Amino acid sequence: MSIKNKYQVESIDIKETYEWLKNKHYAKRIPQILSAFGLYNKNLHLMGVCTYGLPPSSTLCESVAGKEYSNLVIELNRLCIDDKVGKNVLSYFVSKTLKMLKEYKIIVSFSDMNMNHSGYIYQATNFIYTGTSSNDSQLIDKDGNEFHFRNLGHYQKKLKKNINIINRIEKNLSDDLLKKEYLSLVDRNKYTGHCYIASECLYHLFCKKFNIYQIKHENSSHWFLKKGDNIIDITKNQFKTPVPYNLATRRTFLTKFPSKRTAVLMQKVINDEFKIVKKRLNEDQLDRVVVAKFLREHKGNHTASQLDEMFGYKDTAAHWFRLDKGFSYPSVDDWLKLKEILKFDDMLDNKMLDFEWIPDMQDIIKKLQLTKKRIKPKHRYIYIKGSKKEKKTIKRKLRYQSLPYPKGENKRYDASYKPATQTKLF
Repeated sequence: MSIKNKYQVESIDIKETYEWLKNKHYAKRIPQILSAFGLYNKNLHLMGVCTYGLPPSSTLCESVAGKEYSNLVIELNRLCIDDKVGKNVLSYFVSKTLKMLKEYKIIVSFSDMNMNHSGYIYQATNFIYTGTSSNDSQLIDKDGNEFHFRNLGHYQKKLKKNINIINRIEKNLSDDLLKKEYLSLVDRNKYTGHCYIASECLYHLFCKKFNIYQIKHENSSHWFLKKGDNIIDITKNQFKTPVPYNLATRRTFLTKFPSKRTAVLMQKVINDEFKIVKKRLNEDQLDRVVVAKFLREHKGNHTASQLDEMFGYKDTAAHWFRLDKGFSYPSVDDWLKLKEILKFDDMLDNKMLDFEWIPDMQDIIKKLQLTKKRIKPKHRYIYIKGSKKEKKTIKRKLRYQSLPYPKGENKRYDASYKPATQTKLF
């Protein structure tokens, strides 16, 4: 009896894959799934599952054939069958799912060398072999289990919701940051005497995007910030009466860079509870050539080596001026420092200084007590669907080179586990 007569492939509910993926597949976890398929024998028992989902990052989607085709990329992220099935059944199963898969034209899948997998199933179904992935490490938790990088991103996203810079500043206003004359005051609260450093701290943490104001109120010099019509006064609660903001005078801070006390406060704010860092928004939409040419025009006589020394870097500054793929963007803080050194104008500031505060990934890794373990990269395979014309067009756009198939012993999944729910197809 032919394989076609022995088995059939059907679309199944995603939840029906969970037991197979949690217990039989070597990864022991459920990925993001958009489509799931089941392999059924002639008795209509489920004998295997195959799932497809969006790749872990948009970068991976774009890396296959460019941004134009990124929304057509999907990943074959799990494949698992009962060990009783015969030879060539797996390739039949995968081929059928590829035909049944709708909308997506580019399928990417990875074969794990760390599990002695060479990807023979992809070779048997005419996937294109494009070499190995760039990932050569994995995170391990304190119990010795793998901690997936995607979970790290979820953790970062959850923490990000709790970031409130003004709250952090208020929380870290302490007596050690006060001038002596305020320490002796009897009738004071936690805000008294902190208006200058609180305003200066917020001003520098947000790259000088506010206007600075000063006013005399209740026999005290008071500082606050404004952005448009919005007043940001972190320490207004030190006063018994409302501050007459309309009488304030536009000012500048006494020093160009953060004062000593403000610098201490800034570090406390950045490292409070969990460390935060600046992340430029929409950096992928910037034109690197425009930025590089702008910096070149204002470079003057400064060499890359001199700039590296000023910034405390090694072989970094040169990449800011490159017009090829070796270009890298200066960080938000580096841009501000470059502006001081090279004396350029504000022309690109709206884009280069557009940022948000996010939890620092390295700090998260440290707090979760995760360690990095070196691993072998994974084999990367790509399958292209569509008409002959579509396939030809996409192949021309592929950013990976087609390479000879790798060889090696292929290890099967754990044969010891038998799914308890052998779902029947009705």
